[in-house]
Amino acid sequence: MTGQRVFISYSREDRPFVDRLSQDLRSGGVATWQDTKEIAAGENWRLAIEESLQSASAMLYVASSASPNSHWMAKEVQAVLGSEKLIIPLIRDDQGELGLPSFLREYQWVDFRPGYERGLAQLLAALQPFRAEVPAGTSKQQAKGYVFLSYAEEDASFVDELKGFLKQRGYGYWDYRESERDYHQDLYLALESVIQEAVATLSFVSPDWKRSRTAVKEYYFSIEIGIPVFLLRVRHPGPTLVIAGLPYIDFTEDHASGFKRLEKELTRKGL
Repeated sequence: MTGQRVFISYSREDRPFVDRLSQDLRSGGVATWQDTKEIAAGENWRLAIEESLQSASAMLYVASSASPNSHWMAKEVQAVLGSEKLIIPLIRDDQGELGLPSFLREYQWVDFRPGYERGLAQLLAALQPFRAEVPAGTSKQQAKGYVFLSYAEEDASFVDELKGFLKQRGYGYWDYRESERDYHQDLYLALESVIQEAVATLSFVSPDWKRSRTAVKEYYFSIEIGIPVFLLRVRHPGPTLVIAGLPYIDFTEDHASGFKRLEKELTRKGL
């Protein structure tokens, strides 16, 4: 079993803790999978997570005051329940213990409240079957994060061209239309979680974008929470009150010029 990968499920509020933990586990010979460390530029963020969950041999569930509010942690742990994967909850604080889902309470957890070094030593002991003799490294050129792609189905052909551009910029992307949706989960709650973690939203403006039941809401929500939004006009939408008077990047005539302008605007935003 030596050398198999361990998936870390965590809330973004716990990223500093997880960054430290992942590095220490790798130094101890445990190959970890953490989204910000293992997803390469140009990859679909959601598909990469789904594939890593399937291939991982174990999961670490970081339980803290923030974890009960994480929609994606709930989905990740549900995806591995009933499998033969080892699951180890990591307790960061009292709220993490109190908020631990009932179905995880039967698993032996590692408590980090008495001290980080003590918790790390216990965790390394629990992960002994997964440890290699040499430190584990990252396997890919890391992405800097992901952009959320907001568009109507009729404009999907533009996505392929955009992927190459995002890869050059060092970003992954999140596209719901490339993986199956869980119809037992509320669509809008899922969208909120994803957009909140994006570095930017790219909205493909077209006549069908105006008619989409989700695209315009994605635009409004991104604006509301302060995520940078870039309007990419891929087809002439006609008069559009939602974005009347707002600047956009035009891809209707010359894609090369459009990408050059997008590059400039991303740089201006520090992305």
